[in-house]
Amino acid sequence: MAHTLMTTHRGKAALIALVLAALLLVAILVAWLAIDTGQIRSRLAVGLGEALGMQVQIRQPLELNLLPRPGVTVEGLEASKDGEVVATAASVQVGFAWSRLLTGNLQPVTFHIRQLELAVERSAAGELNLPMQQAGELDPLSLDRAQVSDARITYLDRSSEREWRFERCALNLHDIRHGGGTQQQVLESLAAEGEIRCNTFSQDRFRVADLLVRIRGERGALELDPVSATAFGGDFSGRIKGDFSSETPTFSLDSTLSGFELSTFMNVLNPDQQATGQIDMELALEARGGSWQALRQSAAGSFGMHSRELTFKGYDLDEELKDYAETQSFNLVDVGAVLLAGPVGLAVSRGYEFTGLLGDSEGTTTIEQMVSEWKVDQGVAQASDVAFRTPRHRLALQGALDFGNVSFENLRVAVVDADGCAVVEQQITGPFHDPEIQKPNVLVAVTGPMLDLVQRGVRAITNRDCDTFYSGSLPHP
Repeated sequence: MAHTLMTTHRGKAALIALVLAALLLVAILVAWLAIDTGQIRSRLAVGLGEALGMQVQIRQPLELNLLPRPGVTVEGLEASKDGEVVATAASVQVGFAWSRLLTGNLQPVTFHIRQLELAVERSAAGELNLPMQQAGELDPLSLDRAQVSDARITYLDRSSEREWRFERCALNLHDIRHGGGTQQQVLESLAAEGEIRCNTFSQDRFRVADLLVRIRGERGALELDPVSATAFGGDFSGRIKGDFSSETPTFSLDSTLSGFELSTFMNVLNPDQQATGQIDMELALEARGGSWQALRQSAAGSFGMHSRELTFKGYDLDEELKDYAETQSFNLVDVGAVLLAGPVGLAVSRGYEFTGLLGDSEGTTTIEQMVSEWKVDQGVAQASDVAFRTPRHRLALQGALDFGNVSFENLRVAVVDADGCAVVEQQITGPFHDPEIQKPNVLVAVTGPMLDLVQRGVRAITNRDCDTFYSGSLPHP
């Protein structure tokens, strides 16, 4: 009898608790459905505007959702600054947790932005159209998931009029959290996991496809691993690490680009140039700083570019070098552009327009082998082993590229003999966008065929020693 009474009391208590919970849930639902969405829309626009430091407009009525979780859908959102539209979104969906709502906590647990259009612009004076730093302290954050789908982002630099475009991008993060506080405290406690995908990333003729970035972050240490994409017809893979746990962030990058097509790469530099062959690249860098200038000036590491057979149509380098007396009729710096293209990259091609091996003559230049090794220290890339070889000649490069100051530092391209002595050389100095290019300097005052001089050597013809210009790994033809 006693056992039966205890069981009955427990059943009644459970039933009463269930009824109370149901009544509370109904009360929440009624309150949820009775919300003045127009007032919330106005308050939400003001709140978002204050948080973003911009003017925010919500052009459509809010939509309240109950399943699969309570939430609010905002359609037709637009953010502007100084009268210029910076971002739009087809919809923003914010989700809440029933457990938090029952305790009066309105902090979201999920959000999803659809069809984001973001236009970032840096003025000629270096100012962004986005507020980069908010005053005051932030509240702690804990999100189950953050998503952005079908996004299109553009970045325009007015100082160079270059525009970078990210198309069909998606962000999917989960377990996002930080402890709040100042910006530094937020970075020190920031954690998240997920991935970023973009169909294309492009600037002018430069294009990267199928970009995928896996993200892991914990206590201010952010790791992007792997980073993969397709560029110049080759496969890019890499890893990027960033440590924001101190006032001065530190970064590291390790990457490879395997089997990229020279024809695609040369099309970026000069659409009229016809070339074939594949090149492999490796890059390892470390840097520290809170600005691009600081990162460029502190960069240290190495860069390498290697290939076997490459061909350039419309120009026969060996034929041009055949007559020693005519070596000053062409530009060695142009000939050496294939050596410069890797480390200087597109920054150089937008300044001094290298013509590469394109010329008026007929024929084809075959590069049997190329090596391009650079050491980087304090933002300066120093050539350590840079040369290429044709069936008859070997050309080499010395000097440095100062990325901190965006300039050539005593960069010289030379035709060298079997001993590595320079027979004729040319120098380029000054800023990437407006360098000073000297005329080719004939170092040996002897008439006769260039090929004879290159094969016999400067020492054999002049009976005197020379300063070795090239002593790297690439053997003479």
